[in-house]
Amino acid sequence: MNATAWAPRPQLDLAFARRGDRTVLERRLFRWPFVVTRTFSLDRVPAHLLTMILQTSSGAVHGEDRLAQRFAIGPGAAAHCTTQGASPIHRAPPGVTTRDAVDIRVAPGGYFEYWPKARILFPDAALDQTVDVDCARGAAALVGDAFTVHDPEAQGRAFRHLCATLTLRCEGEILAIDRLDIGGFVRGPMAKFKAFGTAVFMLPGRRESHARLAEDLSKALADDPALYAAASLLPHEAGLGVRLASPELRHVMAGLDVVRAHIRRQTHGSSPTQRQGSDDLI
Repeated sequence: MNATAWAPRPQLDLAFARRGDRTVLERRLFRWPFVVTRTFSLDRVPAHLLTMILQTSSGAVHGEDRLAQRFAIGPGAAAHCTTQGASPIHRAPPGVTTRDAVDIRVAPGGYFEYWPKARILFPDAALDQTVDVDCARGAAALVGDAFTVHDPEAQGRAFRHLCATLTLRCEGEILAIDRLDIGGFVRGPMAKFKAFGTAVFMLPGRRESHARLAEDLSKALADDPALYAAASLLPHEAGLGVRLASPELRHVMAGLDVVRAHIRRQTHGSSPTQRQGSDDLI
């Protein structure tokens, strides 16, 4: 299901294009709750990578929200898209589910990092999230996702439901579908984990480099004793995926930073510029 399935048009529609030695924001359409201001050139390598920090006028995601986002990265363009901070997902009334759909298209030679901050699932939150990535051969996409559970009254209350579906395509052909469908958990083997993360690096083909990178990532992530994480190959030579879990969100976010640094060195020979956001120490 793509981003337009829940809305007549996406509330956020961005297109990035290569212009000479730089990437520019060619299309910038947005409406409530998204706010788009200026773009930034924060990384020396690659010099043409453009950073976009999405903002929201609502400050949170609510039960009745139906959100749709669309990103198009043109040939040779490079962009990094993140959010201003963690996104609280508030309770949804019985029978109501919050929906968020993201549609990503990366043209040949393009590079895109979709790297939003974590979602915070409050008691009785119900979220259905879909991310659809179509990455052409010769293009690359890095998609990250993280969430944590939070009960402000510390009564052990849980979110109601989380369904997250990630579909990976290469020029329209489905290579992999990853689906997480869980109810709130407060007891049992998963009780000690309060924060979870996923990262997928899509670079169709190049299986040998994928295998080496997955091995290196698994070793690097093992350095944090508070983080349970590993990398593995995706089917059909689509790329690699990483799972992370920890009792604290800060360990998951630090692990995702390790993943992005390794991917950036693999693709461009240099780590990303270090930046600290307001919620990085949660």
